[in-house]
Amino acid sequence: MRILLTGCSGFVGSALGPRLVAEGHELFSVCRPGTSVAFGTKVVWDGAASIEAADFPKTIDVVVHGAQSRRYRDFPADSLEMFDVNVGMTMRLLDWAARASVKHFCLLSSGAVYEPFAGVLKEDAGLAPPGFLGASKFASEVVAKPFSSIFSLSILRLFFPYGPGQRDRLIPQLVRRIQDGGAIQLSGGTEGIRLAPTFIDDVVEVILASIASSWTDTLNVAASEMLSIRQIANTIGQQLGLEPKFETVNPNTPSVDIAPDLSRLASRLDLRRFVQFKEGLQRTLSANPVDAPDHRLVESQHR
Repeated sequence: MRILLTGCSGFVGSALGPRLVAEGHELFSVCRPGTSVAFGTKVVWDGAASIEAADFPKTIDVVVHGAQSRRYRDFPADSLEMFDVNVGMTMRLLDWAARASVKHFCLLSSGAVYEPFAGVLKEDAGLAPPGFLGASKFASEVVAKPFSSIFSLSILRLFFPYGPGQRDRLIPQLVRRIQDGGAIQLSGGTEGIRLAPTFIDDVVEVILASIASSWTDTLNVAASEMLSIRQIANTIGQQLGLEPKFETVNPNTPSVDIAPDLSRLASRLDLRRFVQFKEGLQRTLSANPVDAPDHRLVESQHR
């Protein structure tokens, strides 16, 4: 198939792109001016301008839209860029895909759409995320859904991807904090938030399956293994040979479980094949050293 990939320099895209090439697909990698890519045919587009048909491939079977704003921590300072990338870029790409007779569109969204994470997170739940990251990702889903009458549309809500090469996210930040001897904050109790870290290879397998079978649905994408921040930190400490330090904050605040319902995903894939966190962490730590963190450890980082 001829596949167009955005976000090819990001964490998920840089893992997905080589797999698409290895499986024999003809890949076109969208990147900003001045950015280089190591796989596929380079297609230059900054995401903010209208798409010129002459600059894009004439025929594409599948679009995988994985681009997202790298600025998301500071509201309202980051809000315009988040909107432009998460919503505006998505809309321009959907419009082009419809005119270009694309057959399948895979939109990579985020578990952040479920904020404030009340109860089990089901795909058909009514959503009204209070944070701008979650709101902009949900807005991209809303504008995409009418296009399902033109091409098959899969929306994949990713939860806490991690793996080799990742920077400035939850797992590498926890690793660095433990290495530096800093205290890890646990909110709402002695265990902290519970969540489902998902190894990058499993995220890629889900995306490949959605492309191969032209899924038309919205699905949560996560491992079935739920772990607390304390459990994650202790596993990291064991592999590093270091004892993590903890600090409880906001003890009167109810603890949060970011617990995605995986029934839809399990009906399509055998989740028992997903990499367990202990193994995924070992593969992550052995692959490369972890970069220094932002020092503003955010427990609810999804992508």
